[in-house]
Amino acid sequence: MLTTVAAGRVFDYSYCLGMYGMSGQGFWTPQDFALAEDDTVYVISRGAEELGQRISRVTLDHQFLGQFGAFGRGDGQFVWPRSITLDDDGNVYAADDFLNRVSVFDPEGGFLSCWGESGSGAGELNGPCGMAFDSDGNMLVVDSQNHRVQKFTRAGKFLGGFGRQGKGDGEFKMPWGLCVDDAGSVYVADWENNRVQKFDSDGNFLLKFEASPASGVGDLRGPTGVAVDSEGDVYVTDWGNHRLQVYAPDGRFITSLVGDAQQPSPWTQTYIDANPDIIKARRRVNLEPEWRFRRPVAVRVDENDRIFVLEANRHRIQIYDKVKDYEEHPLNL
Repeated sequence: MLTTVAAGRVFDYSYCLGMYGMSGQGFWTPQDFALAEDDTVYVISRGAEELGQRISRVTLDHQFLGQFGAFGRGDGQFVWPRSITLDDDGNVYAADDFLNRVSVFDPEGGFLSCWGESGSGAGELNGPCGMAFDSDGNMLVVDSQNHRVQKFTRAGKFLGGFGRQGKGDGEFKMPWGLCVDDAGSVYVADWENNRVQKFDSDGNFLLKFEASPASGVGDLRGPTGVAVDSEGDVYVTDWGNHRLQVYAPDGRFITSLVGDAQQPSPWTQTYIDANPDIIKARRRVNLEPEWRFRRPVAVRVDENDRIFVLEANRHRIQIYDKVKDYEEHPLNL
């Protein structure tokens, strides 16, 4: 279904970006991405074992601009790259949940610095995942295996934090992604508790997004990423159920998106067209599973309320428009 209509909202599938690639053009088990103001997209790939760890720079019109980072423990290298975000200057911050550090690069990929210490004490990290800057220019980091969110300056100075392990309101169990909305509220994907929690800028619990107690509608299984649009609607990558769940600002479930990439990306299409045997094989099978999300891992919403969904297992981003002036025109058939 290329257009989804639900509860006064219209989500219109646009196109997809990306393909599998061990290096160069393409992604390999991507984990997160960041959108720059000039329509550059930074995608962080986890790779496999000791190969494929990198950050790719691409444009929304499918241009590959290059890559930086590699496997290793040195400056600008990764072991288990997990999350990425940008500051107001366009500098790139990448979290490594094995090395327990955040590496900083300039917009072209030049290494600038890194910070982070392993441990469970204040300001120490154990499995850093989602990252986002607040309105003051400070960074919030999901400290996943310490079951909390911590706040740092850009240079890595510890400022505070909130959360602890548990199932109650304001508690976490292996949290993953997070985002900050225009009002400064913080949304955290509480992975093993199968919910998203909303907090004010001081870390006070406000609301949660999860299955309806009565019907089970809107359930989550391992939520990984979260984003909020200009109207306050909340988007959650439901990693375990291979879908994107959409909620109203008050927590009401709206709808699910399941992926609609009926047309491969230009990168993928070029590969298909160059291989006659693949063309023949694709004619013999049902391609619908390929259209659908497989392990959606991160979601972003831009200033135009376009929704970008990253799939770890299909190595691509699917893009939807939230249509504000949608109208069904009568047709005489």
